[in-house]
Amino acid sequence: MAAIQTIIDNCSGLTINRRKVVGLQITRNQIPRVSTTPTKNPWQMELDMPTSFKYADARALMESVDTLDRTGYEDVTFSNNACLNWIFAYQGDLTLIDLNTITVTGFVGNVLELNVSLISKPASTVMFKPNDLIQIGNNPYPFTVTTEVLRGSSTTVSIVMSRPNILTATIGGNNITVGNACTFRMFCPNMPVYKLVPGGYSQSGGVTTGNAIIEWSDSFQLYEYVGTS
Repeated sequence: MAAIQTIIDNCSGLTINRRKVVGLQITRNQIPRVSTTPTKNPWQMELDMPTSFKYADARALMESVDTLDRTGYEDVTFSNNACLNWIFAYQGDLTLIDLNTITVTGFVGNVLELNVSLISKPASTVMFKPNDLIQIGNNPYPFTVTTEVLRGSSTTVSIVMSRPNILTATIGGNNITVGNACTFRMFCPNMPVYKLVPGGYSQSGGVTTGNAIIEWSDSFQLYEYVGTS
């Protein structure tokens, strides 16, 4: 059983943190100076878990959590959770067939260039809207679109992304994945421990097989594992 994916599929709340690392200094004449530290700007998420897992049904999950611990990572998606998958849903007007014809031609700084020569749509067609997710090839690191992108009349489009290219692998010619089909590579540095509390009574053949539910010590604080890719 995938630990983090199971937590995502059953969580009751999601907090997203994409803030950059900044420093603030106030001069003696009270002029603020803000500086930004260049980073890969990893996704950070906090997942709240309901007290709903019966011990008898959650032993595989408990073992997966213990095995993964605070250093292992998983590639996860939000497409499995009907209560959350709309958050990253694709907003543009292209069909899946259209999207599958798009390939990457370049990604310099935070500008992604795509080959859209096979898309026969009007120039006014909206390809992407702000906050749409784009994942390149098999690299599990989604980037978000910052402005609305139209098809235009050229064979390529340039898109300003939320963070610069953090990929070291060759990406020219790669296809893209968009919206909630994208995957995130995450680990949980605080990995909560679990407590068994009375409840969740279950019985089989007149024999009690479980009389506890799982209570987690904290929310699951996920951090994007932005290693070499």
